[in-house]
Amino acid sequence: MTPAAPRRPNALHSQATAAAPQIDLGTVALDEARPAALSVLDQGEIIELSIKPSPCYVAIVAARFAVVALAVAAIGMVLLQTRGLPQAPYVVAAAILAAIVRVGLASLQWASRVYVLTNRRVLRFSGTLHVRVAECPLARISAVEKSQASYQRLLGLGSIRMQPADERESMVWNHIARPEEVHSIVFRAVQRAQSHR
Repeated sequence: MTPAAPRRPNALHSQATAAAPQIDLGTVALDEARPAALSVLDQGEIIELSIKPSPCYVAIVAARFAVVALAVAAIGMVLLQTRGLPQAPYVVAAAILAAIVRVGLASLQWASRVYVLTNRRVLRFSGTLHVRVAECPLARISAVEKSQASYQRLLGLGSIRMQPADERESMVWNHIARPEEVHSIVFRAVQRAQSHR
């Protein structure tokens, strides 16, 4: 009787179709982040994909705060017109300024965020004042999952989560365009890396 082949305990699995059509997304990377990306690469490491979140990232991140601030501004305008409160113009101006500042901060966060896939790792560059680099070796990833909240689905966006087998904090690429294609590219890269271990 031939013994059954041993089952790998940490076999890679995916929650989206791995056989999605292969589409070249090209390389879209922030000029300031490219030197940082190159400086953290090991010898023989090759960048296979470098993308940014969708520009909708700004609206998604800032939306809740901006809506609240503009609601406060609207209440201030009503109070100014109905009761003539002298403080109302200052409340309106402060609320509008706060909304503008939050959108500006979200824009800086978007501009500094880059997601990179190499032949060895997935990386995330972020940070407005100081560049922070998060990384996870492909060989340690046990699952690659694509998720789409209802608002992301409406915008054609999604998020990709790479879960390490050792249960460390997962790597997430948020609010990316064409999530099916990106998921397929990352999943195949993880499969290749693990098949060569």
